[in-house]
Amino acid sequence: MDVLDEILGSLRLTGGVVIDGTFSGDFCVLAQFTPKHFEPFFPEPETLISYHYVRSGQLMIEVEGAPPTLVDAGTIAILPRNDRHTLCSRIGLQPADASEVLWVTSGGVHHVSTGTEGPKSEVWCGFLGAAEGRAHPVLDALPPLLTLDVTSGQAQWLDSSLRFLAHENPSPETVARLAEMFLSQAIGEYVGKLPLSAKGWLRGLADPAVSKALSIIHKRYAEDLDVEMLAREAGVSRSVLGDRFVELLGEPPMRYCASWRMRIAANLLRDGKNSANVAYAVGFSSEAAFNRAFKREFGVPPATWKREAELRDRIAAGDLEAIDPHPNQLVVSATPTTVNWISRHIAEFNDANPDLMIQLDPNPNPVSFEGSDVDCALRFGAAPPDDLAVEELFRLEFTPMCSPEFLGKHPDIKSPDDLRDVPRITPNDPWWAEWWRHFGLERPEGKAPIVDMGAQMLDGAAAVSGRGIALLTPLFWGEELADGRLVRPLPHLLDGGGTYWLFYPKSRAEWSKIRRFSAWLHLLCERSAAEQGKAA
Repeated sequence: MDVLDEILGSLRLTGGVVIDGTFSGDFCVLAQFTPKHFEPFFPEPETLISYHYVRSGQLMIEVEGAPPTLVDAGTIAILPRNDRHTLCSRIGLQPADASEVLWVTSGGVHHVSTGTEGPKSEVWCGFLGAAEGRAHPVLDALPPLLTLDVTSGQAQWLDSSLRFLAHENPSPETVARLAEMFLSQAIGEYVGKLPLSAKGWLRGLADPAVSKALSIIHKRYAEDLDVEMLAREAGVSRSVLGDRFVELLGEPPMRYCASWRMRIAANLLRDGKNSANVAYAVGFSSEAAFNRAFKREFGVPPATWKREAELRDRIAAGDLEAIDPHPNQLVVSATPTTVNWISRHIAEFNDANPDLMIQLDPNPNPVSFEGSDVDCALRFGAAPPDDLAVEELFRLEFTPMCSPEFLGKHPDIKSPDDLRDVPRITPNDPWWAEWWRHFGLERPEGKAPIVDMGAQMLDGAAAVSGRGIALLTPLFWGEELADGRLVRPLPHLLDGGGTYWLFYPKSRAEWSKIRRFSAWLHLLCERSAAEQGKAA
């Protein structure tokens, strides 16, 4: 089934045989995979398919919410969504957690042995998973349990192949390719038994017109496809094809085509291709148009997605920091204003990285990594020294801001010159000098009451309280702008004369905790800048 093989191939699955089980007599084991079972292969995947190959004896598999199924020797039981399930000799026994009855070998295989005196059953258990990305809807359409007899018929060759997997400790990629084959075989058999009245994705695979159109989309995604051409080659009218797609697959043909293009694009980015080449490869004449389409599909630009994927791949490859004395602690030095901004969002980083304790050190002074616990630092100004790894975050900008109440008392602020005669916060700040210079205005001398705070964090707080008008960086004050505590009376946005940098010793460039923080921080900067763009 070519269409199904293409779908499974697009998932970029990896996998392994991770449990070698021997059960006897009366037994019942809760067999759902948990993160530690696939730690040797990659972090917890978004897409996870588990399977059990009964190589001798027989057992019952019971999936929550479904009737129990008897599985004989030579049969693979496949759970497309790794639903909670038990392996047992008979129904009604109290299940034991597999983690209580297993041990791990150096090769990463868990050995399970449990039960009482009686007939013996031997099982190899494995998984298919994708470390990132979206599951295809065809997986969601499958029942919680599929079975495939590999001792007879077209699937007979799988029996010897599965024995090879368990004994030769092959690579995850080899396991995945074989597992894809028996998964495809099992799904194909299931689809072949569906009644003609069935609905959904699986019935769509068996529908001649829909299947033909899917095949064209999968193979010719880079072409300028349209519904009329798809319908013509599928041998039906446009309306029939559109109706069948929506009825069976839940979306129109061209929406699925757009989604498939982006799935292929993501795989190409993960292979190391740059955005411009990927855009051309999937049928876009403009990289900008591709970037917009990719962001609509995945929520982030291609460069961000690629950076996150590369980070996950490095972690999956075991490229972890061996010299970090505190791998579960991250100390970040930053100016007080920067700490104030980051601390508002740090909960999302903590939620995504529960294994990592982060400490924000508010410090405006130059940072020294020697003899300190500081892992990385954020500073504003010229680029840090060449002996450090440096990442540019954003160019600093500033604009006048004040409270709505203050603006209500000074409704005549319509131009840059109008700020001369209103209370200004920290008027000796160099940014005020740049403001007057930029607009060709003379610096006012004592014409309005002034407030001198001396730090942007304090300037912003004073502006919120209605003390005056301050020159602030919109990116740092997005929350106050969003909820109306601050407003921008003028649209002008000036360059603050420097860049914000993230930097750290080059020897730490591959440390997982710094890469994770860096990826999150870049996303935060991009998101904050986008929000400010919308607000402006």
